[in-house]
Parts: sequence; structure tokens; C-alpha cells
Amino acid sequence: MQLNKYCFDTHTLVWYFIKRPTLSTRARQILNEVFEGKKEGIIPSLVLVEALHVSFKVKEFNFGRFLSDIRIQNLTVVPLEKEVLQECYKLSKVLNIHDRIIVATAIVTGSVLITKDKIIRSLKNIRTIW
Repeated sequence: MQLNKYCFDTHTLVWYFIKRPTLSTRARQILNEVFEGKKEGIIPSLVLVEALHVSFKVKEFNFGRFLSDIRIQNLTVVPLEKEVLQECYKLSKVLNIHDRIIVATAIVTGSVLITKDKIIRSLKNIRTIW
């Protein structure tokens, strides 16, 4: 079964936009396909807040351009609402609150989370790719 809906964590998106080689080949390929309109992408609203914070520290990351570039039909920003919060409560206590929100968003939307985070990737209740 091919999965075609992908949720992105902050590092994945930022590294994609600044073309950092740290981004895995598979993650880059999936993001390329999202921006080509071939796959559906999900961005947890918290990722936007974290990306703004990154833009204060990483000069080559232009937050305004990022916001403009993510305004495409097949990329959805998912707000932090009750359903996501309820899922956060069920998750492993090893996760910090930011990671809980990102993981919960992926679970609620039925998407695969693209993340390098080893702790998240070790969880049994979330599908991940790196």
C-alpha cells in the first residue's frame, strides 16, 4: 500500500528550504513531490511557530518566503485543536510538548511523519520516514 499523505516536522521543512544536506534523500524526494502537486502534505501549526523562531537564528532561512511558498493547494496547515490535544495526551511521556503536538497531528491526519528525530522514529504508534 502506497501512502500519499505526509506530515513534516520543523527541521525537515527548514532544511528543505535552505537546501541543507542534512535532509535525507527520501525526505527531499517526498517534499519535491508535494511541491510538484503529486502528494499531499501536512504542516502542524506549531511547525510554523518553530520555523519563525528558526528564522531569527538562521540567516539563510527567509520566513516570509517560506510562508509564501507553502501556500499551495495540496499542503495543509493543521491547527492545534481539541482532537490533536486529545491525541497528545495519549502519547509517550518521553516526548516534549512540541514533539507531542507534531506526532499527534500526524496521527490525527492519518499521515506519515517525516522526521529525523530518533525518539519519535522509535515510537510504535506512529508511521515515520527519514
